[in-house]
Amino acid sequence: TPDLMSRLTGYSPSAFDNTFCNDANSLFDITGFSAHLDATQMLMSNLMHETSNFYYMKEIASGWAYEGRADLGNTQPGDGPKFKGGGVLMLTGRHNYTRCSQSLGDPKIVEIGVDYLANTYPFMSAECWIKENDLLDICLTEGFDACCKRINGGWNGYEDRKTKYAICQREIKF
Repeated sequence: TPDLMSRLTGYSPSAFDNTFCNDANSLFDITGFSAHLDATQMLMSNLMHETSNFYYMKEIASGWAYEGRADLGNTQPGDGPKFKGGGVLMLTGRHNYTRCSQSLGDPKIVEIGVDYLANTYPFMSAECWIKENDLLDICLTEGFDACCKRINGGWNGYEDRKTKYAICQREIKF
């Protein structure tokens, strides 16, 4: 709810509209996290860190650094900025946007790019990655540190992730 998002982030409830909250609920339901309180708290704290408390739903950088990156599927002129990081896990590259588009059944994700993705599927853009990386099982069997490492690939921002985890443990209740 907007009220919960406000308690988690410190922003006004009005900063979180129904599209945003419904998309968050859909992600947690579809990936199975909503059935596990501690796993929900782990994931939410990491998503908060990745986006500076949901302030940056698009990568701050221009995306030109990704231009021509075949490993991301960026093979057409303008792909770098069009498919720069977007959503709660900063989905990046034409390849990943195409997979997301197919998974969600919405061709506009590839046609329009990061602005559409960040505004329409801020959370659900992470569904495919979460499922393919077995993130729920990692949270349930290996815990918070393993969740952080899988999402980040290392330990960047670990202290902030732990601080946000404590907030989530206090505020998110089933």
